[in-house]
Amino acid sequence: MGCLQNWIPALSTSHPLGSCILTDIKLIVHTLAPSSKPKTFAFKTADAPVEFMYCISGGVQIFATANNGKTIYTQLHEGTGAVLHLPLCNGYSIAKPNSPLQLVELQIAPENLQRLTTATGCPLQSKLKHIFEGDNAPSVLQDTPLPLPIRLTLKQILECPPNKEMSDLFLEYKKMELIYQQVTQLNSNLLKNKCNKRHHMHRAYLARKILMEDMVTPPSLLDLAVRVGMNKTQLNKTFRDVFGDTVFGVLRSERLKCARKMLEDGASSVTDVAYECGFSSPSHLTKAFTEEFGVRPKQYQTAVLNQQLGTPI
Repeated sequence: MGCLQNWIPALSTSHPLGSCILTDIKLIVHTLAPSSKPKTFAFKTADAPVEFMYCISGGVQIFATANNGKTIYTQLHEGTGAVLHLPLCNGYSIAKPNSPLQLVELQIAPENLQRLTTATGCPLQSKLKHIFEGDNAPSVLQDTPLPLPIRLTLKQILECPPNKEMSDLFLEYKKMELIYQQVTQLNSNLLKNKCNKRHHMHRAYLARKILMEDMVTPPSLLDLAVRVGMNKTQLNKTFRDVFGDTVFGVLRSERLKCARKMLEDGASSVTDVAYECGFSSPSHLTKAFTEEFGVRPKQYQTAVLNQQLGTPI
């Protein structure tokens, strides 16, 4: 049983629909009349299904606590959705006041969802891996907002024809359509994320190349981001992902590498090294170099020179 299916019948209705063909997957519509005050409903789950939940109108907050003490919270508003798995949980849901609540839900047992995601290559296979491996930890995946195709299918489900025989067939078809749209959407998001990641990585390497071309007077973060077609936040985040540090952190590291190499060559003074490698002053170099390598630049240069000459330090 899902986390919304023991709402008080006198106040709300939860209709299992379209169950004649895809018996492993339940389509449920939850409706609740508007109220001037929030309505709270307690629930307790055992072997819970995976729930694809779509909010068409109103809103609901869901709070759950697992046997191990882990707490889960999610909130759905009109036009949003989520994927929930809440086994062995006690909790409650709060319906938003002053608005009729309409939720459509697909419920699938974890083992059946695993078969479906394996067959289709759906990215949920990796996202819900812990569920398929028998982990009873509760989890929520937020997927908002709902794309237009899913919203249209949900609207058609709510406007199901009144004829009983035709409505069963219609809802069965819509259930399959909703599953298809959900899997398609998840796969589309995965491909889009992969494409964006490759695109951002390419731009990060281009930005790094620009930095290395002139470490003495490099462009500002904003100018650099504009030159590679990103914003500052995106560029810094991608630098962290690709190079392990921010744009400034990477620039500082390269300047220090430049300084160390010049000091090892021994042909330049500390002052010359500082300005050649882009530091604002010798004292700036000394501070950064000491923090990074634990020794002052002049001491490092002397030690390297003595080692090269075979002179005791």
